Amino acid sequence: MSAVLLKAYESGIRQATFERLTAQFYGILSAAELEEKDQLYIPEEPQIDQRFNQYASGLSALVFDETETLVWNSISAEETDLKVPLSLPGEPKLYNLSLPEKEYFQFHFVTEWESQEGDVALYHFMILENKRAYKQVVSAYRNKLLMWLSILAISLLLVLFLILRWTFKPMRKITNELSNVKQGLAEKLDDNYPREIQGLTESINRFITNEREQSKRYKETLANLAHSLKTPLAVMQSALQNKINATELERISEEQLERMNQIVSYQLQRATSGPKVMAERILISRAIEKLASGLSKVYSEKGIAINYNIDEQLSINVSEGDLYEICGNLTDNACKWAKSQVNISAVSINGKTKISIEDDGPGIPKHVQEAVLSRGKRLDETVEGQGIGMSVVKEIIEAYNAEIEIEKSVTLGGAQINIIF
Repeated sequence: MSAVLLKAYESGIRQATFERLTAQFYGILSAAELEEKDQLYIPEEPQIDQRFNQYASGLSALVFDETETLVWNSISAEETDLKVPLSLPGEPKLYNLSLPEKEYFQFHFVTEWESQEGDVALYHFMILENKRAYKQVVSAYRNKLLMWLSILAISLLLVLFLILRWTFKPMRKITNELSNVKQGLAEKLDDNYPREIQGLTESINRFITNEREQSKRYKETLANLAHSLKTPLAVMQSALQNKINATELERISEEQLERMNQIVSYQLQRATSGPKVMAERILISRAIEKLASGLSKVYSEKGIAINYNIDEQLSINVSEGDLYEICGNLTDNACKWAKSQVNISAVSINGKTKISIEDDGPGIPKHVQEAVLSRGKRLDETVEGQGIGMSVVKEIIEAYNAEIEIEKSVTLGGAQINIIF
């Protein structure tokens, strides 16, 4: 940029010099006369720029005839032994003339003079102007130009720095907020961001939320797994304590180990994809029979009688693992609170299937019925358990868009929980 501006400035000065020297030429030409014998006469001190009349003033004029013989020069002329450039008459030219230790602008104009006899003579008018002043002006302009361009460049860099700092301010904010999230000082990024990066922050927040939910789901899955494995382990422990025969012990162990394997597979499936709501229909009585058999052994010392009355052909569109989780947790809770009896029933009403589990325990007061469905909430801390089973039941039921009802058992007097699919 500076080179372009400098070149334009130099061109402007050169053009101004050309116009000035052209005017000087016409001043000399107006003082020239053709004398007798076709001799050109110019006063020794023409009444034009006084620098022509001062030796070594830096501005001089010379006239050569067509044989390149010097016929006149101003008092100021220092250089007289010059080569005449080739030019056509009537065409003013400006050249750069370099001599030892000096440089000049060389103005050249060829004129034609016609004598009284009709002869035409050519004369070369040359004006030399020392470039010293020109170089000083250009140098001063160059220095000033470089100074202003430097100031401009520094200003632009400063403005650019401020713009970049302002532009990247939201990114620094994101970095700080991510650090706070990592340290547990914040749950997510702030929502107050420029529109241009709003999508980025929303994506980061979704990622953070998904990671938290996944971590929570895995923790809950581990808790659910431990809770679900308690029943088959308790069945095996009860069988060992009752010292049953080896054949029966082997059968129970194989049955419960298979159940434990199913529980692990089921919990892994839930952790990765959630409840399997598009399942094949299964027979309710078959699942309840296995549950009743296992829990009867667990609560044999308590003397709990688990009764079930279910149509053998009644089926439901729920995965086997989910049905085991629902009925297993509800029946296990009923056995914990029951005095002596737990009843399980299932009926089909108006296209819906209702599974009821009731006991003869103290029941569940209305003011805590909602609380018992929350994870970690227990009705009585003295009763064995972790408060997980009911929340697991609620999660699965919500996935199937089913309903859960808690009421007082009419037949047994304790709690009755209904699941309606």
